[in-house]
Amino acid sequence: MALAQLQLTEFRNIQSAGLQFSPSMNLICGENGSGKTSVLEAIYLLAHGRSFRTTKAQKMIRNQQSHLVLHGKVNWSSQLLSVGMQRDRSGDWQLKLNGEKVTRIADIASLLPVQLITPESFRLFFGGPKERRQFFDLGLFHVEPSFYELWVLFNKVLKQRNALLKSKQQYNDSYRFWDQQLADTAVAIQKLRQVYINQLTLMLQPLLQPIKALASVELELVAGWLNKQGDAAELLVQLQDNFLSDLKVGYTQLGSQKADLRIKIDGEYVEEFLSRGQLKVLLFALKVAQSNLIFSSGHKQPLLLIDDLASELDDQSKRFIFSFLHHINSQVFITAIEAAQVLPHVSDTEVGLFHVEHGQIVRTDEHGRRT
Repeated sequence: MALAQLQLTEFRNIQSAGLQFSPSMNLICGENGSGKTSVLEAIYLLAHGRSFRTTKAQKMIRNQQSHLVLHGKVNWSSQLLSVGMQRDRSGDWQLKLNGEKVTRIADIASLLPVQLITPESFRLFFGGPKERRQFFDLGLFHVEPSFYELWVLFNKVLKQRNALLKSKQQYNDSYRFWDQQLADTAVAIQKLRQVYINQLTLMLQPLLQPIKALASVELELVAGWLNKQGDAAELLVQLQDNFLSDLKVGYTQLGSQKADLRIKIDGEYVEEFLSRGQLKVLLFALKVAQSNLIFSSGHKQPLLLIDDLASELDDQSKRFIFSFLHHINSQVFITAIEAAQVLPHVSDTEVGLFHVEHGQIVRTDEHGRRT
């Protein structure tokens, strides 16, 4: 089990709550505005260091309180670890791991592979390349240990090159140095990303095979430059050839920061080919496939947060999605207005049931009685 316990203090409309979770599935029910999505937000914040609902810390802190506190117990590699976060109204934060201060959110994020599905998650298809990079790089971060340091190095190099471009200097030895660094690092990242997308495809295919409309989905990674030979010399030439254009716009236009994932069926982009219901099924399949890939890579059990699962789903789509969830190696958290929207589909699964009302959270049985 990934997240065994969560304590929330002064978070959103929740003054205080201590929750013990099921290792498989947890269902959080309540009316709109009751605070059920806040539980998912708290888990996401603890894992990522940021909210999926707001960029303003003060909006997450209850009433006029000075700060919020989150504390979790995480089962990781046969150990029970303590993870804590405090954030104040200015946005300053403190992190602790087993009582010791840590300065990098990556140290916490590496313990909690959290994925999220909300009604806004269609941005994976309709948003820009950044949405899709965030999706596959999250998985790669948890599967390939060397990726994070490469990604940090690449961004430092990119920052240096962009600073040179903004200074309007003509091409010189400084550009040559940073171009070589950028090309070497970008190619290393591209190779890791391609291996990962190949692995993700293998995880995705069995999920989609029974669904005729989705069985031929293909994932195509776009490097962010013309990547034919796959070596650094190729990108280096393109950076030099594109220098005047980069100088004009003031930033680097080629590299790993421009990568994208094309999701297609028979050569057509899925967002132009599939119905909204089919896209939602595909979205769930991608997230479940990524969760299963993370799980298969080692000792991490991913978390999948699903907000308002029943929204915009017909009966057939529900059947497909719950069939995915029956084959997921993750701890799942689902919000719904009523338990009856979910429980009939997961009768053979151990479910932790929680009811939220006006910021008060109680664990219940399937009949809504407090346990």
